[in-house]
Amino acid sequence: MTTDETLSRAEDDAAGRATLRDLLAVPGYRPLCVSSWLWHTTRWGGLFSTSYLLTQIANSPLLNQVAGALIFAPMLVGGFLAGIVSDRFDRRRLLLATQLTLIPISLLMFVLVQSGQVRVWMTFPFMFAVGIGALLNMTAQRPLIYETVGDRLAPRALTIETTAQAAAGVFGTLVGGILIEEVGIGASFAGMAILLCLSAALLRVVPSPQAARAGSTPTVSLADQARASAELVRGSRRLVAMLGVTVIQNVFYFSFTPIVPVVAKQFGASAVVAGALSAAAGCGQIAAGALLSSRHIQRRGLVFAGGAGVALVSLSVFASAPLLSIAFAALVVSGVGQAGFASMQSLLAIESASVFERGAALGVLSTAIGSLPLGMVVIGLGAQALGARPALLVSAVTGFLALVGLMARSPELLAPTVQEPLR
Repeated sequence: MTTDETLSRAEDDAAGRATLRDLLAVPGYRPLCVSSWLWHTTRWGGLFSTSYLLTQIANSPLLNQVAGALIFAPMLVGGFLAGIVSDRFDRRRLLLATQLTLIPISLLMFVLVQSGQVRVWMTFPFMFAVGIGALLNMTAQRPLIYETVGDRLAPRALTIETTAQAAAGVFGTLVGGILIEEVGIGASFAGMAILLCLSAALLRVVPSPQAARAGSTPTVSLADQARASAELVRGSRRLVAMLGVTVIQNVFYFSFTPIVPVVAKQFGASAVVAGALSAAAGCGQIAAGALLSSRHIQRRGLVFAGGAGVALVSLSVFASAPLLSIAFAALVVSGVGQAGFASMQSLLAIESASVFERGAALGVLSTAIGSLPLGMVVIGLGAQALGARPALLVSAVTGFLALVGLMARSPELLAPTVQEPLR
């Protein structure tokens, strides 16, 4: 056995022995984890509330998709740059500044909605601002979590992070639906501001890890850092395949989210039921994510790509379901697939980079995720022409066929993960 194989085996054994108790004992991890969950809640709650608002004042599936596209547009246009910025500055301070900026923006939306002065166009810059927060969550917060807990605990911590994101999606949409039903749409935007205040307060007590402080002042120039980051993509077929699956999943699967209230309306569902339907995939992801977080997974690429396939097949069932109960069950199963896909995604990207390139690696991943607006616009146009559910069915089937074709050409993604020595 070679030295590299011995090191890889030792790292796998150490990761397998890592427990939740070990993770919770890491200084700063608990408040960071809760802060991250609160921030995820504001994002998904904001997306649901805005989609519901547009359904009521405009009743246009295309506008719902445009608003949803704008929350992911920053990833497409700025993912690579945000990753480089994340590697050059203190990640915790960068995240804190972003959250403090989003608080007054959320309060402004509350005032506009509550006073009856909100207009369709106002939802677009709001969604874009929320999307900037989502971009920094990917490029700065996940590397911060990785560096806070260390290499041994990082796989479990990042699986918990993606599961927490799913839980936030469930909580945000359910609470958003209840607030809309009982108090009014404006209350859901006020709730976002309150949760952001709590998240920022928790983030203030999180110490900046040594790796983050060291990575905040790289000695290379910005241009050299950009070229080195580009080498990450050119130098790894496995990373390229992972990015390809990410693009497929975001164009053909995740673009369905803003149109769920439209489908719920077709079933004659109330705001609360619409919120529950929007949260169904998150419920499945939470259950599967909890299981994955308790396991040491070596074939991460297989779980990643297999989860994408399950999600796409389940979406096709949702699109053709004759009953609301079947539609709900299909989205729960799709969430199981989401868990496999999402829990491995960031980890596969970070493992491809050195300590000073983690933000850049996630920046490249964010750019791939930024392809989501394309799918949202296409589904929106398809919904206008064919109807919401036929458009979703075409998207899911096309995505599954594209995934099968990519995996046939990229078998290296499905091979067991082999850790390289830390650089």
